[in-house]
Amino acid sequence: MLELPVVSVIIPTYNRARFLPAAIQSVLDQTYPEVEIIVVDDGSTDNTEMILEPYQAKIKYLTTNHKGAAHARNTGMKAAKGKYIAFLDSDDTYLPYKLAVQVAFIEAHPEVGMVCSEFSGAYTNGDIEEFHLRSYHDVWKKNNWAYEDIFTLESGYFSTNALERPIPYYLGNLFQYVLLEPLIPSNTILFSKIILDRVGYQDETIRSGQDYDFVVGICKHYTVAFLNIPTYVILHHGSQLSNKGTSRILADIADTNLILKVVNKWAYEDKDYYSHNHQQINSRLSALYCRLGKKWLEYGDISKAKACLQSGEEFSQKKINYQLYLWLSNTPPVIHRSILKLMSYLVLVFPMFWE
Repeated sequence: MLELPVVSVIIPTYNRARFLPAAIQSVLDQTYPEVEIIVVDDGSTDNTEMILEPYQAKIKYLTTNHKGAAHARNTGMKAAKGKYIAFLDSDDTYLPYKLAVQVAFIEAHPEVGMVCSEFSGAYTNGDIEEFHLRSYHDVWKKNNWAYEDIFTLESGYFSTNALERPIPYYLGNLFQYVLLEPLIPSNTILFSKIILDRVGYQDETIRSGQDYDFVVGICKHYTVAFLNIPTYVILHHGSQLSNKGTSRILADIADTNLILKVVNKWAYEDKDYYSHNHQQINSRLSALYCRLGKKWLEYGDISKAKACLQSGEEFSQKKINYQLYLWLSNTPPVIHRSILKLMSYLVLVFPMFWE
């Protein structure tokens, strides 16, 4: 009988004691037997350690100073003994067959560096959206994509003893698509530990969204598989922040800055890749700088708006857009904010004319 490979499940946590037992139990309830559970406590100040006492014999418990999720995941990955690594947020859960189906698939497809899947969204009112991907990552709806549009290498059905029914799957080289924005559920991923030698660990200078940067790095170097079946449940709960007004603008700016950093890091600064894909990358950088410029205008920071617009103009083939936005930056706030609202409507109606 063949020996099954070990999967190391990394659970970073920070002040999530009330959710943590359900997360751990969902891993213990996996139908796949060879699992190493590594809980990394990122300096919690609640009763996390006490909550974990009943699980001490079943988990590896590591503690760090409060340095963020990337540091916690990196700590877990460096301690991992498994052939494969998977992540689980401490307020979410796995479905019982998650690891069994993903390990079976990646073992049968050695060309795949990472496998991800659909996932479900659960709400505190009891509602569950079983297939949650297109609601969570709106890039799918914005571009009207089908899975076949981006997973172009192979598709079909995969059968495993872990499930009674065949699983629809897709393979693809996703790098050019994930440069647009997050489009695959990074929490659902399972990957070979050996790829860390090439991709590296998560970027600890990124305080939010480091999982996106990490996934983009994997997509640059490896074929990715997608299983069209939920394996993960993300919990939407009241302690998660919702942004409104100026907070929403600043959140949009932070999200755009993250994507800009990722595009620069994995595409623009790779001179060989850029030389062969410069038109695509220039267009992406132009659009991101333009979006940042508009957001800073909306927020009211004119100097940052101008700096972003001037940077974006260098990459743009539609100079008239930037000339218009730069002109707006010299108008009084009440005027440029009103015009920006009108332009937002026009972008929806005539998107082909705008970056």
